[in-house]
Amino acid sequence: MRFKLITNYSGEELRFLEEHSCKILSEIKLSKTKFSEYEIPRRMFVYGGVYIAEIMDDETGSLVWAVLSKWKGIYHFSAYYASLDALERGM
Repeated sequence: MRFKLITNYSGEELRFLEEHSCKILSEIKLSKTKFSEYEIPRRMFVYGGVYIAEIMDDETGSLVWAVLSKWKGIYHFSAYYASLDALERGM
């Protein structure tokens, strides 16, 4: 499955991405996903070799940053962060 991604980021987000040498993705092809309707990635970037996606939190309805992982050949999100600052501290 190919996901087309939004590439618009705020100035603060762009500073974070530049500071950490992140690569912004405009699309990504992921086969064997088990994403819920809330987990469809809106924006994604590569942070230190790890794929990070912006998804909807199904409990709060707010956007969060999630770490994309692969387990037993299926992609899923394994960790969630409320902000890029929290992501930076957690990684």
